[in-house]
Amino acid sequence: MKTNILISFCVLLFLISFSCKEQEKQVAEIEVKKPLNVVLILTDDQGAHLSALGTPEISTPHVDALAKNGILFTNAFAVVPSCSPSRSSIMTGMYPHANGHWRNTITPELSDDDKEFTREGSRIDKVGIHEYIKTLPEVLQDNGYYTAITQKFHMSPPWKFPYNGRNAIQNNHNDFKKVISDFIFEAGDKPFFFQTNIAPPHRNLDKHMDDFPNFLPNKDSIAVPEYLADTPKMREDLAKYYGSVQLADACAGSIIETLREKGLLENTLIIFTGDQGEPYHRAKASPYYAGLHVPYVASGPGLESGKISDALISHIDIMPTILDYLKIEIPETVQGKSLKSIFTGEEEKVSDRDYVFGEHNSHGPPRVEHYPSRVIFDGRFYYIQNLMHQKSHELPADLRVEEAWGNRSYQATLDAKDSHPVQYKLLKLLESGRPFEELYDMDNDPGQLVNLAGTEEHAEKQQELKNALESWRADSGDLADDPLEIKTRQIKVGG
Repeated sequence: MKTNILISFCVLLFLISFSCKEQEKQVAEIEVKKPLNVVLILTDDQGAHLSALGTPEISTPHVDALAKNGILFTNAFAVVPSCSPSRSSIMTGMYPHANGHWRNTITPELSDDDKEFTREGSRIDKVGIHEYIKTLPEVLQDNGYYTAITQKFHMSPPWKFPYNGRNAIQNNHNDFKKVISDFIFEAGDKPFFFQTNIAPPHRNLDKHMDDFPNFLPNKDSIAVPEYLADTPKMREDLAKYYGSVQLADACAGSIIETLREKGLLENTLIIFTGDQGEPYHRAKASPYYAGLHVPYVASGPGLESGKISDALISHIDIMPTILDYLKIEIPETVQGKSLKSIFTGEEEKVSDRDYVFGEHNSHGPPRVEHYPSRVIFDGRFYYIQNLMHQKSHELPADLRVEEAWGNRSYQATLDAKDSHPVQYKLLKLLESGRPFEELYDMDNDPGQLVNLAGTEEHAEKQQELKNALESWRADSGDLADDPLEIKTRQIKVGG
């Protein structure tokens, strides 16, 4: 009798144990099937400067740590070197000449009321993406995602970029934790997409360093890019730029740490990048390497860990990559390619991609700022066509004005006319017109000081890149040399 009772008891324990394990398995399967969250961390005017990328005398520990848990890309490029069209290219997976958003535009502030983001808003620019294009936040909202954005909007028209949550936080790394926590709370049971824009290192750099002076590096220890004059005044300005890069890293760290504290890090795809290159002439608002080369780190479930990739990737790849990861259909309008196979280690390069392309049309609305250029890069040689090369040109205010923008680099270059004649000449070429074709060997001339176009030694490479660029223009619908001829939206406002 006792033996039967003992056997029955053992069987009961086994059944309870088996039932618990089955429940745990079911819970685990539910967790696995839970939709991924996505966080895009987008700094403002940050070139490819990270300690992980070897930038001397700066420390970016949070993004470096993200890279150790994911993939660091060394050949990542924005498709355009100005804020508005760059952000719209990311959110559409399209080139500016194709989506219609070819210059910076007037848009609402994130602190404005909801009406400003509708057709009844007071800040509607005639330039922006075409109505038929589906944007990333539209697609994600259609698939049940909560969407939120920080810092600034800067995309046009506003109703094509819907966000459930908005917060105008700029540069306070301590406050970013509360903002992200609030977004997570508001998302509730929904998966989320956060476009976490960060203000630094956009000018005014004085503002960032006045607010957080502990991030300012020693100006005598930093590296001065070859295209800029190495003078004390220039170093003072650059130190504030690099300090702002370090501040941006701290903001990114707060975002990542909040996800970790909420237990969401393991189920979130994170992409860190900058919207365009650094805020200096011959970088921002120009077609040169420093204007398009950006940092790019990806980390999340299923990604390779601790990998450094030299694959040629573009900002127009962000939207299809995210949708591919989420198993959501990619709109036919998208011109970029999914990087999922690179993220997971299945491939080393983007299939069928030998080049990466870029463009510049104008920074702002004034005709004097219109100076269209097209770019192709094969990983070594960088070729530019200046489509209206004889046209006079004026740099945007934030690249030359000290008052309000705190830009000391422009005057520092003018002052260095005699001591740094090459850098002075490069600046003046930006204003007086450049040759139709430019070619640079980035392996031997990273500062792009010597134009090789027209040399016999590089004639074959020049012709190769010229042919490829012209084919790309035809294939991508780039039909206008003058940006005023780029097809604009026909928008309906007021209803």
